[in-house]
Amino acid sequence: MNGNIKVVIVDDESRIRQGIERLVLNNGDEWEVVGTYMNGLECLQDIEARNLHFDVLFTDMKMPVMSGLELLARLNEMTGKSYRSVVVSGYDDFEFIQSAMREGAMDYLLKPVDRQEMKKCLNKIKATVLKNGTASQTNVKNISIELATQWIQDHLGEVITIEKIAAQVFMNPTYFSEYFKRKTGITVLDYVTKKRMEKALNLLQSTNMKVYAISETIGYNDTKYFSRLFKKHYGLLPSQLRNN
Repeated sequence: MNGNIKVVIVDDESRIRQGIERLVLNNGDEWEVVGTYMNGLECLQDIEARNLHFDVLFTDMKMPVMSGLELLARLNEMTGKSYRSVVVSGYDDFEFIQSAMREGAMDYLLKPVDRQEMKKCLNKIKATVLKNGTASQTNVKNISIELATQWIQDHLGEVITIEKIAAQVFMNPTYFSEYFKRKTGITVLDYVTKKRMEKALNLLQSTNMKVYAISETIGYNDTKYFSRLFKKHYGLLPSQLRNN
């Protein structure tokens, strides 16, 4: 195993298979698609023939020959549920969802698959990889950094501490802090400040929001402190930049 998170995709529509594959691969270098199939039986037979290892299964529910539910049940017997499964379907049907969850599905996506929903789903899978350990240690740590930076970006308006970030990726705060700096060349808190300043700059340039409102949006209740930090980064106070 090379440390990548290995993915299998099953759907009777080639357009959907290719779309899911693109979304998965565009989410980072740690993802690897090891098989795509047009129905459950084809998938099952190839996995048995090749003794194929995989970490994640994306499967349609309604397919000819063998449905997604039957595939899940058969794979669970074969592997002992050693993988994560995500059901993809055009049917927003509670019974389908319920049945899939009974077979161990960890998520459910509706067609057409939304890019942001897929991203959330993949991040959730990464988190379980971190917690339970199916990828190599080096890759797990790299996934930790990626998840951490995404979490920071999504929570810039909140109180952010190293302890809080480290908890998101199941790492000791001290070790996480050291590893983050080693991989990025910047401390965690300096990275947070950098991202806040970038968002502030974007808001100043693209909106009519007041400076104090921007300050609060990116997590600073003290507008004067925010203005000093902004000037340190960009050489101008927020008000000066907007006036210019």
